[in-house]
Amino acid sequence: MDQLWHPARLAIGFVVLAAIFVPLESLFPIVRRQFWQRRGVWADVIHFFITGAIRKLLVLFALVMLVYWLGFLVYPPLQRALTALPWWLQFVLANVVFDLGAYWGHRWAHTVPLLWRFHAVHHSSEHLDWVAASRLHPFDQTFIRVCGILPVYLLGFTKETFGALIVFEGLLAIFIHANVKWRFGWLEWLVATPAFHHWHHANESPETSNKNFSGLLPWVDWIFGTFYLPAKFPVKYGINARMPDGYLGQLAEPFKPKAGPTPPAAG
Repeated sequence: MDQLWHPARLAIGFVVLAAIFVPLESLFPIVRRQFWQRRGVWADVIHFFITGAIRKLLVLFALVMLVYWLGFLVYPPLQRALTALPWWLQFVLANVVFDLGAYWGHRWAHTVPLLWRFHAVHHSSEHLDWVAASRLHPFDQTFIRVCGILPVYLLGFTKETFGALIVFEGLLAIFIHANVKWRFGWLEWLVATPAFHHWHHANESPETSNKNFSGLLPWVDWIFGTFYLPAKFPVKYGINARMPDGYLGQLAEPFKPKAGPTPPAAG
């Protein structure tokens, strides 16, 4: 457990992230408001410190079981060919493989009612900022991340490449939720940005729902027909259902009986 949860490191990380994003969200806001001014922020802070450790434990368990059952898919000649590539090319390929798997895990989390129950916790934030990125149900994130990590692991990328991928993916996930109005021109087709991901959280109309599932590479959405990036930012976020403001209530909400089928997406 000591390897999964480091309270001191998390506290330092939170302070460093606050030192970066509080000024950015003050100087370049989409909506002029800081994270501590919105409803549900304390649950998100608890998610930051607790949910990550739970998710790591669940992902580790799931990967051990899946690798045991799917180990026959490992092809050593392909692994040797990949590890012989330059480090930067390994990193690019690992990002593509991870994002393709995570894209479909994320898309299923919106379209399969049982999976949406858990993913809805993340989408329940009505205001996006860097702290809102932490509002995640551990079961939901375990499923989506395993969909991305498993193929990377089976293909045999080096530990260094895998570690760099996880760090890059984690930092980008915080940035794309940030309350900053920056636009990046043609780069928005290559790497996920706040404008791209904010439309994934939009709850404005059925036509704008179920878009932008990629967490890293927007062109993956373009390939599968779910890319959406107008010139403006969304006005309304969240879901059309009640979600508790408290941390434990959010963890328990997916297990509660529902009056009818759970909607697969906002809108």
